[in-house]
Parts: sequence; C-alpha cells; structure tokens
Amino acid sequence: MTRTRTQKTLAKLAQLIANVHGELKALDRLAVEYQEHQEALARRRMEVERTRETLYLTLKQFDPDIAPESIGDSDEWLRPYGRRQSNASLKRYVQCLSKASENN
Repeated sequence: MTRTRTQKTLAKLAQLIANVHGELKALDRLAVEYQEHQEALARRRMEVERTRETLYLTLKQFDPDIAPESIGDSDEWLRPYGRRQSNASLKRYVQCLSKASENN
C-alpha cells in the first residue's frame, strides 16, 4: 500500500474509533438516564465494544506504535439522529435501539 493510502486508512480508522469512543461515552450517560431501556442499551454496548476491539486490532496491524485507547471521542456517529449531543437526538437514538430490540 502506498504511503498516501496508508495515511488515509489510518485517518479513517482513527475517525471510526473516535465515533465508537463517543458512542460508548453516550451509552454510559444513557444507561443512567433511561433505566427503562437497560436491555437495549446493554445489547448495543456489547456490539460497540466488539466493534472497538476489531478496530483496535486493525489499527495495530497498520501501526503497532499507535495506542488506540488514546484516540479521543467524536459525536459524528449521532448525526443520523439529529443535532449532535442534543437531548432530542439521544432520545431518538434510544428509541431506535428499543425498537430494534423489540424486533429481535
């Protein structure tokens, strides 16, 4: 892989990891605020944690010296639900998780 392609891939992986970190941070907050949706939130947390581990392994393959845990968080993952980190966006996110949980 060329240097430019590797850098683009690393940047994309870092953004994906930042999104995962942001979602995990939000899930912590939501678990406290939405007690009635604990099952759906816990299920989503497990999925996101698996994704995080996969992304960490992938990033380590490209650059073993990078510490993926040190990558910050982003709220880009919340964009489909509305304005970032607004209460309405987070509520829509929880509602979608609950609907998906009911359908499974």
